Amino acid sequence: MSLEKIVERIIADARAQAEAIIEESRQRAEAMKSKAREEALELAARYRQEVEREARLEASRIVTQARLEKKLRLLRQRKDLLEEVLKRALADQAVQEKMLTKKVILKQGEREEAVDRERLFEELRSKLEYDIVEALKL
Repeated sequence: MSLEKIVERIIADARAQAEAIIEESRQRAEAMKSKAREEALELAARYRQEVEREARLEASRIVTQARLEKKLRLLRQRKDLLEEVLKRALADQAVQEKMLTKKVILKQGEREEAVDRERLFEELRSKLEYDIVEALKL
């Protein structure tokens, strides 16, 4: 074999090896790119699930807060109305002229005691407030 043919063969072998190395590198790069894409998609899916879960929790919290505020607003309105009714009832002229009494049951029998209007107002208000809270299930 001549020297030229040997050089050509060496160059041809080197080119073949270079092409094989380049092809193997392309395949590795494609595999790495594919793996990276899969990992990115998986990470994005997990992130999306977490964000959706947090959004559902926040929406639930907002709805719960709105319901509570509605109940509290209703309770305040009823309390205000209740106070107004009690004030008007105790301020009524007929009630003002009457002495308010309560019957006290004792072991020895019964007796009547005078009732302070302000104390009666507070007792009635707290009892009715409790009844309203129970009715609203707060």
